[in-house]
Amino acid sequence: MKYKEIRLRSMSADKIKTEIMYEVATAHISGVELLRFNIDKSETDTQYKKIFSAAIKVLKAMKSDGAIQFFATPALLESASTEAQFLLNKYPEQFEPMPTESESEGFIYVRT
Repeated sequence: MKYKEIRLRSMSADKIKTEIMYEVATAHISGVELLRFNIDKSETDTQYKKIFSAAIKVLKAMKSDGAIQFFATPALLESASTEAQFLLNKYPEQFEPMPTESESEGFIYVRT
């Protein structure tokens, strides 16, 4: 299993979209199955929410287009959704211990 972590550096919605699409395309070519996009919370709470929302919007569009299989946020992992159960069963080594959103960093898992 190939796994890769990426820190989102962009601040605008257009640049976030470009960064995510590039990383997903690169993952497909490299055979990476699971991506984790990390989002820095050192910015203001409003800025973090803006970045997180923009990333979710991009990933929803990519999922509906078939570019990714699914994505999981910390809230989905805590709720034991179908996506969370799949990730826990398929990639147990990445979820020991269960990742939680810290004060300094948020994340989104993406299954390519």
